[in-house]
Amino acid sequence: MERRRQRASDVVMDCLALSGGTIATLTGYNRYEDIDRVQAELVQLALEMPTATSWMEVWEAYLKRK
Repeated sequence: MERRRQRASDVVMDCLALSGGTIATLTGYNRYEDIDRVQAELVQLALEMPTATSWMEVWEAYLKRK
């Protein structure tokens, strides 16, 4: 249980650490307002996905929601 919690925390931190350039490349957005919104949505989604193992898994889930 503790290991899963740590992994979830790591994934959330990875989402927080994504650069604006990475998010811009993934989304095609170039306004910081849009990039910040996407990052916030990724963090929220990562919190909802405690079994996610990487930010890329969260990104795939994000794309499916859009």
